[in-house]
Amino acid sequence: MRITGGRNKGYRLARMKGYHIRPTSDMVRSSIFNILGQAMNGCITLDLFAGTGSLGIESISRGSEKAVFIDRSAKALALIKKNLSICGYKELAIIAREELPDGLARIHDLGCDLFDLVFIDPPYGKGYIRPTLSRLVDEELLSREGRVVVESSGGIDDELPQKVGDLALNLERAYGSTVIGVYL
Repeated sequence: MRITGGRNKGYRLARMKGYHIRPTSDMVRSSIFNILGQAMNGCITLDLFAGTGSLGIESISRGSEKAVFIDRSAKALALIKKNLSICGYKELAIIAREELPDGLARIHDLGCDLFDLVFIDPPYGKGYIRPTLSRLVDEELLSREGRVVVESSGGIDDELPQKVGDLALNLERAYGSTVIGVYL
């Protein structure tokens, strides 16, 4: 698993062996950033269900000024810290252990501004997508031009809703068994 673009392009990120984390593949991550545009200059990024932290770290590599990583697993958070160290991004990150989607109610306590880019990559088949999008809207965490990228299995429990509050599904693309939705 490597950073696919930006100033740390090619850096190899650590993976956790024997632990159930499904990192976004390099090909899918590269496709996501091709859709979003290569430069993330000045963005504030939120990486939910962060796992390895690869999406948030990729956004920093491409110019995000700060990224917040949220996961419920202490092992995942330790892996994110390791990957941030590998890339030299510890100063640009906030890491928090929260159960999602309810933990979004405490994001403001971290001293964060509104987010320009949010990644939601929940465990597949658990029905987290709609409630996480709803909570994101309810907590008013998005900037005016905020974008949300959701990764899904495309299964019945992982359907991408057409609209949640003010967020509307703008683009949907499939990459094998992975479906990416972009909300504006």
